[in-house]
Amino acid sequence: MKKKLLILPMISLASIGLMTSCKPKADFTIGLLQIVSADALDTARTNFINAVKNSEQLKGKRIEFVSKNSLGESASQTAQAKSLATKCDLLLGISTPSALALKNARDELGKDTPLLFTAVTDPVDAQLMPSLTNHNSTVTGTSDDNPVEEQIKLIKKCLPDKAANEIKLGIFYTQSESNSLVQANRAKAAAISEGLLDGNIIQKTCIDASDLRSSAENLASHVDVIYLPTDNNIADHMDVIKTVTDTYHNLCITGEENMLLGGGHLTYSVSYEVLGRRVGEMAADILSGSKRIQDIDAEKHMELSELSKAYNSKFIQDSGITTIPASLLADFKDMYQG
Repeated sequence: MKKKLLILPMISLASIGLMTSCKPKADFTIGLLQIVSADALDTARTNFINAVKNSEQLKGKRIEFVSKNSLGESASQTAQAKSLATKCDLLLGISTPSALALKNARDELGKDTPLLFTAVTDPVDAQLMPSLTNHNSTVTGTSDDNPVEEQIKLIKKCLPDKAANEIKLGIFYTQSESNSLVQANRAKAAAISEGLLDGNIIQKTCIDASDLRSSAENLASHVDVIYLPTDNNIADHMDVIKTVTDTYHNLCITGEENMLLGGGHLTYSVSYEVLGRRVGEMAADILSGSKRIQDIDAEKHMELSELSKAYNSKFIQDSGITTIPASLLADFKDMYQG
């Protein structure tokens, strides 16, 4: 009797889910959307991720981070926001435009995914949330509302040989960034309070990177000082600003200290390390279930003791500014990296 061979069909490991290379499913997926690569925003993102990873509340949990950078392109930002809102358990918008894009995408999908933000100057004005406290919404976070009034006070301190009514101030920002407009208006009001004349204050905008240089040059040729709010487009092109202030010998006061690495001169600054860490702690509270996002107030103002005083000695020298008293800078840290 002949023995019959039993031929079985080949079964791949993949067909029965035994692929050893498969990653274990994450317990939580966090989507991060960032408008551009800028030192401040990068610092906030890094410290958010570290805070979540190191959280005792989430110990043993597998967290997947999906980071997207729109590189300043609104079309990309819209598509990226929709992608993240579709699949993530928690969302983080790093900057006002990014947070708004995530909120719009999430709302259009009919989801109530917790949405956090950081590096947003005024979340209420931007219509991200109805109020900072008792908001009863699924959006909260940390604001980079900077000490504009204190920054403007630096102008007279840096130009002691000029009377306040003789100083010409230029305020420069990107017209599409609502957070920058808020700061620009505060800066103008603060300057008038300091004795600068309304007629000597010029507010000028650029559309995007394409007209930044020409707009900045036009402004610089008419003023003594340029004030830059925490504007993401401008922060991403501080090398251009430096070229302009070097040419026209303008003092340049910035909205935050990382802008001093590319071309600014001095400032009082909020800490984006603190902002990122605090919003990371909020994420851990939400994902662990210890707090509801509705019960977490947004954080807007930093204590004066948490602010950083910084300047860049090389860039001040490059612009030919010689009037800043050494006694003022003695209390500031030098950001020059040469």
